[in-house]
Amino acid sequence: MDNILFYFAGMPVYFYGFLTSLGLLFGTISALSQGRRRGISWYKMFDFILGTAVVFFIAGRVSVLIGQYGFVAFLRPWKIFTEMSGGLNTKTGLIFAVIYGFLSAVRHKIFGLGFLDAITPAILIIRIFSSLGSTVFGRSTSVPWAIHLGELRLHPLPLYAALGYYLIYFIEKHIRRNLRFEGQVFISASTMIIWLHWILLFVSETEDRIWFWLYPLLGLLGTALWSFCHANSPITRTSHRGVVFWLFQFVVFGIVVFFISSFFYSRFV
Repeated sequence: MDNILFYFAGMPVYFYGFLTSLGLLFGTISALSQGRRRGISWYKMFDFILGTAVVFFIAGRVSVLIGQYGFVAFLRPWKIFTEMSGGLNTKTGLIFAVIYGFLSAVRHKIFGLGFLDAITPAILIIRIFSSLGSTVFGRSTSVPWAIHLGELRLHPLPLYAALGYYLIYFIEKHIRRNLRFEGQVFISASTMIIWLHWILLFVSETEDRIWFWLYPLLGLLGTALWSFCHANSPITRTSHRGVVFWLFQFVVFGIVVFFISSFFYSRFV
């Protein structure tokens, strides 16, 4: 499968990188909006987002270059941008991005449950787009919606992940309308993400059985924490939505699911 979307200045632009960049763009808009509602100035939030994204990219690229050239890669820093075909190490990039993001939030004095609630929708948006660009497929299967790669029939794992993250985003969107305690969005989203990853294990190629037991344990802990905070928080006045409102919401949900699925399968036509 050709993962090159187009060429820019003679350099290939890959599906994963392009879609992740789109996710980062829309995620930034979401984080700035949610941060403003929680009294976080736009420049502090933007500095956090930009710095985290840069650290993620550079750390991920340097990790790949070290694997190819050893520590001699530090003498060739231009290869970070000139050998993009090697991709980036997302795990290493994420570790350094989390460390930088924490230090940045502490430095700007914005770190807290309200801040985590503000950036959670942005993270979900980024994950929706990045999942769509992934080329890590699932196990062999005979289901009608399987991806055909030559003689292989595989579970469309990236599509499952993208739809799962969108479902979580859809739920969180309505949770944000009636917040009862700080951290409600972050805790509930984190818990649902854990359960989503556990479900995806059943169609993925992972051989690490420990996650089949660890994810449910973490998911139960997250559920218990959310339930405890919810039960011990003051009851807020909730706005009751009519049938027409929910009908419209589910129609929009269905339309987005259709477009996500159509875009994903269009890559294999």
